[in-house]
Amino acid sequence: MIDSGVLHGCRSQLTHEVSVKTVEEIISIHTTRSRINDDAKAKMRNVRDYYNGDIVVPLPELDSDEQSAVANLLAQGLDQTAMRIASTSPDIYCPPTDASTKRARDNASKRRKALFGWWDNSRMDLQLGKRARHLIGYSTTVTQIRFNATTGCPEWHLRDPLTAYPAKMLGVDDMRPRDVIFAYERSIGWLRDRYPAAAVQFGNDSDINEDHPIEMIEYVDGHEQVLIGTRSPIQTASFGNVTESSPFIALELERVPNPLGHCPVVFAQRISLDNAQGQFDGILGMYQMQARLMALEVIAVQKGVFPDTWLVGRAGETPQIVNPADGLTGEVGVVRGGDLRDMQMQPGYMTNPAIDRLERAQRLTAGIPQEFGGESTSNIRTGRRGDAVLSATVDFTIQEAQRIMARSLQEENRIAVDMAKTYAGRRPRSFYVNSKNVKGQVDYVPNENFDSTENVVSYSQAGADINNLVIGGGQRVGMGTMSKRSFMSIDPLIDDPEFEHDTVIAEQLEAALLSAVQNQAAEGILPPGDLARIMDLVAHDKKELAEAVEQVQREAQERQAEQVPAMSPEAQPGLALPGMGAESMPMEEPAGDPAGLEQLLGAL
Repeated sequence: MIDSGVLHGCRSQLTHEVSVKTVEEIISIHTTRSRINDDAKAKMRNVRDYYNGDIVVPLPELDSDEQSAVANLLAQGLDQTAMRIASTSPDIYCPPTDASTKRARDNASKRRKALFGWWDNSRMDLQLGKRARHLIGYSTTVTQIRFNATTGCPEWHLRDPLTAYPAKMLGVDDMRPRDVIFAYERSIGWLRDRYPAAAVQFGNDSDINEDHPIEMIEYVDGHEQVLIGTRSPIQTASFGNVTESSPFIALELERVPNPLGHCPVVFAQRISLDNAQGQFDGILGMYQMQARLMALEVIAVQKGVFPDTWLVGRAGETPQIVNPADGLTGEVGVVRGGDLRDMQMQPGYMTNPAIDRLERAQRLTAGIPQEFGGESTSNIRTGRRGDAVLSATVDFTIQEAQRIMARSLQEENRIAVDMAKTYAGRRPRSFYVNSKNVKGQVDYVPNENFDSTENVVSYSQAGADINNLVIGGGQRVGMGTMSKRSFMSIDPLIDDPEFEHDTVIAEQLEAALLSAVQNQAAEGILPPGDLARIMDLVAHDKKELAEAVEQVQREAQERQAEQVPAMSPEAQPGLALPGMGAESMPMEEPAGDPAGLEQLLGAL
């Protein structure tokens, strides 16, 4: 179903100047692009199958459902690399149209908050991990922006690159195709739930069950979105003759206009010389060969443990098993005219070295360090070699992938802002943003506040994962080239930088207050009784140190006011009393043990 928000269910209202594609034209475009992209899609399917462990070793000794015994380096390397790419989140900067005016700056701030809110609503943190796997494995990520009429916000939808057939694109910097066709399968049951009238035409044959596949062809361009359902001819067999009982069917299920004027789909491609290349395309043949050798070795080991037994005849005699042996019943086997011999088999001595060389070649080709598999080749105490290996083999891959994804997100943000103005330009929106980079209420009216679609998406330190980001940021703070507040904004462990900054300041002030209290007590300015009172309030009443000090000071002032004559200068209002005020009077100090005072200071 085409999710087109407020336009859902509307038939075509396009002007006559716009070339509307017929069902036949769309099917013809899909057929042509499928043929052109057949090799690329076959390579993607191989990567998917190998990632899932669905590798077939064509050996008759293996069962058809037997899994390969080879280590899945492809899945290991793809997952680890993708997780490092998605371990940090990008930031958005929206430049004001006029930096000298407050209105332009406020509009830029609202646009940034809205984008982060839309990202959060679309679960962008999870999408980044998925699109990183698509980019590394398939060399392509595909994202479609749709407007949700219920929420009144654009939504990000990550599409499967295996199902996407875009118009001709001019390189990695060309991310906006003229049009796109998505081809995927749905069942008759799915069709009955959403398009019951069409399902009758697809499923009127008694031989079709609920799970019968229907191919969906979805066409998207700058003017319209079209959904077509097709069913291949159904063949039946009768008395050995195959006939077609039902012809090819193609029905237009839905057609809605696209008022944006441009295709809301963004393609991001991995950089290569010419044709798209995934990071693991070069190891597919090695992986297949390693799986074959591992299967042969397993077969040889099995035959060594459970050898094949052969009946070998003697010269001039016909061998015969008179009575088969049965170990359970104790039946003794009888053989005439020959002997039983076990065929012992051992793996070739070059098998394991060949398997090891293939594994090493895969790691070198795809850049998969041993540390990804949990193997530690570094110094246990320093870990220097491990960090060096990961930096040398992964960081630049991560850096390039993050830059590509940032460029893609920029284009997607432009589409989203344009979509919000087109579909809900005069509709006020208000919601709370709770992301790492932005927190708080955002109120906007797209046509009033979105005066530009310009935005910049960037990673604070492209190529750094969560660990390297923290280490590198800490080093810059130590060198004085980065402020602590800036570091807090990029630290993935800090969810709210502003709150964390305020908390750090409060802790520092609390430490200074504690030090002042301890110094006053050590110098005899603060009586031991007041010190014990502060400790009691903190330990038992669970008061903050500042609250406890304030309360003890207030109690000391009240106590002093009761003992000082009303007209004495010390009791005059507005006069600042030194310390807690107790030392300004020749009053009797509470008796205190020096040893007890030291214990109190130690407790504080």
